[in-house]
Amino acid sequence: MTALVLRQLSDSSRLLAWLALAVIVASAWMVLVFLVHGAAPGLYELICGRDGAGAAAMPALLAMWLAMAFAMMLPTAAPMIATYLDITEAAREKRMAVVSPVILAGGYMAVWIAFAIAAAALQAGLRSAEVDLAAPPVAAVLLIGAGAYQFSTLKHACLSKCRRPMPYFMANWSVKPWGVFGMGLRQGALCLGCCWALMLLALAAGFMNVAWMAAIGALMVLEKTLPAPKPLSQGVGYGLIAAGAAVLLANYGG
Repeated sequence: MTALVLRQLSDSSRLLAWLALAVIVASAWMVLVFLVHGAAPGLYELICGRDGAGAAAMPALLAMWLAMAFAMMLPTAAPMIATYLDITEAAREKRMAVVSPVILAGGYMAVWIAFAIAAAALQAGLRSAEVDLAAPPVAAVLLIGAGAYQFSTLKHACLSKCRRPMPYFMANWSVKPWGVFGMGLRQGALCLGCCWALMLLALAAGFMNVAWMAAIGALMVLEKTLPAPKPLSQGVGYGLIAAGAAVLLANYGG
């Protein structure tokens, strides 16, 4: 009877965790649509403008990058959260103390919130320096750079650990909130090591649309969930490099 009650509590906790994640992600996508597709008059022009007013655009840029972080990166935390829930379910059946997965997800997202703030500041700084983020060379450099990073040892080392968080959790398990928050921070840092180059594609004005963001977000989820993601990662790498070269040839190939 006790085991049945614990199982029901565990199932309820798991369902609430997934529902909360789905609501946050859906809300973030709605904010992105609002910001990027002109639901507010002049807002898209403020984000993507070329007038050099980086400081004035900072609030809008920060809102966009934060929404991107939650919309695109929180879904990539699903394997980590699922693994954590599996462990906590077993712990509850043994009547052991557990910490809410919200704390784990909070640590994970703290890394991406910091990234969003840094990316917004970088974009505002480039705007203030009158760097034309809509210029073809910017898109080409970002595409080729992101494509090349798909082949890097660092990316695949981080991706390998992201895909299999169980050994780290078992070796560093904690029943204290700050310990679980730290576990989330570490997983967030690994995810950052996998995905930062793809996320920075949004620095180019041409990639500031929801279709591009959804495609990149789906790619990052697939990299963490497919049984063998290396062919996909490398195929995308070749595609991004080719796209960057095509941009250069189309604009400067004579």
